[in-house]
Amino acid sequence: MGAPHDSAVASATRDYLVTATDYAYTGLPVHAPSGWVTLRLANRGSEQHMLGVLAVPVGYTPATFVDSLVHQHIPPDVKGWAGVDVVSPGDTAIVSAYFPPGQYAVGCFVKSPDGVLHVVKGMAGSFDVVAAADTGLAPVSDAVATMSGSNIDLTGTPLKSGVRTLRVLSDGPHFRDFQLLKLLPGRSSQDALTWYANRATVAPAATAIGGVSGMYAGQKASMTANFTPGSYVMLFDVQDARGHPGFVHRTFAIRR
Repeated sequence: MGAPHDSAVASATRDYLVTATDYAYTGLPVHAPSGWVTLRLANRGSEQHMLGVLAVPVGYTPATFVDSLVHQHIPPDVKGWAGVDVVSPGDTAIVSAYFPPGQYAVGCFVKSPDGVLHVVKGMAGSFDVVAAADTGLAPVSDAVATMSGSNIDLTGTPLKSGVRTLRVLSDGPHFRDFQLLKLLPGRSSQDALTWYANRATVAPAATAIGGVSGMYAGQKASMTANFTPGSYVMLFDVQDARGHPGFVHRTFAIRR
């Protein structure tokens, strides 16, 4: 799965290429303008990575909050924001999101084979979003994916091969992580879900091509990917009445 074309993302002043390695980020903005910002996460490590984004809560500085993430002392009222969900090694994922002014921390919440979260290994950072008169433009969407209850609705023009942009919505009061997977040949959607739930210890059944992490109702975000022919699974994680984890998912195919 190749990286999407640069023409599909926002202008350079609002477009940031962040490189993930094992276990660090480079290229994080220092001061980004408020409004529509595009984050591209290029995974140059040997493990999967993500760019989770959290608003720095009251009473913390960016530095003290990043330190709390690394040491897993996370306050209960912390609020996620639209970041880049899991991307496999060698690939690049793109998310465009509307950021209000404020301070934001980032971290990778993927586990290594040793069971330790990458953020605990120091894969974290922060950036500021400053007020700007020009808030940019939302990317033009080819389709809309809405996470609602136990369903993912996919509306708009049927997706075809090529660089496409999905607007991602959530109707829930709690954050949801929207993830897109491309199945490897001969593998089923259940294979992909089993692998995704146990990525650190199970052989891949799909390629993680990104998504939008930390989505709350009312947030504005989209993801752009280069869709090549094959079978895909879109998903978000849920818990049942007993607190057991699971996934709401939807499969679709891209033809030439």
